[in-house]
Amino acid sequence: MIRLNFAGRGKIIGALLILCSTLAFADANDGYYLGYRLGDKFAIPKGIAGRDHIMGAQIFDLDPGSHPHHVDTISIFASPTSSIIGSVFGEWYFASHRAAEQFANRYLAQLETRYGDWNRSGRSLTNDEYQLWVEVERKPPVVDHWPSRKEFRVGIGLIYAPDTLARNEWMAIIYMEVNNLALTAKQ
Repeated sequence: MIRLNFAGRGKIIGALLILCSTLAFADANDGYYLGYRLGDKFAIPKGIAGRDHIMGAQIFDLDPGSHPHHVDTISIFASPTSSIIGSVFGEWYFASHRAAEQFANRYLAQLETRYGDWNRSGRSLTNDEYQLWVEVERKPPVVDHWPSRKEFRVGIGLIYAPDTLARNEWMAIIYMEVNNLALTAKQ
C-alpha cells in the first residue's frame, strides 16, 4: 500500500481535476483530438518541417513526448500557407497484427462508449461535423514515412466528416493556397 502525505494527495487531486476538466471541455464533439482542434491555426514548432500530402496539405509529424494518450506519433494535416488544421492523427505501432487489432478494437469500443450519440459505420464514428476512425495497417513494401521498426500501425484520426460544409471549406482553402489564388468580394 502506498501512502501519500497531504501535499502528495493534493497534487494528485489537482492533476485529476485538470484532467477531468480538460476531458469535459476539449473533446471530439468540439473538434478536439490529442490536444489539437480542427479549424485552429497550427503553431508550427521550431525545427519541424512539413511534408507534402498529395492533396496539397502539409503533414507535420510530431514527437508526442509524454503525451497523456501514450501515442507513438502525432500527425497534423494543415493547409499549406495559413496552417489551418484539417486532420489530427495519433498512431501506435505494434510488432504483430493480433496486438494491433486488439488495441484498435479496445480503442474503438472506448470511443463508442464516450461518443454513444455518434453514428458508427465499420471502424468509424460520425456526428454532424466530425468523424473519428480507427485503422489497422501493415507497413507497405514501399513507404515514404513509417517512424517505427514495428510492422503494424493503429491510426486513430479525427477529420471533418465527408460531404460536410466544414470539409469542403477546408479543401477549398487548400486549393486556393496551393494555386496561389485569392478570394474576391463576390466569393
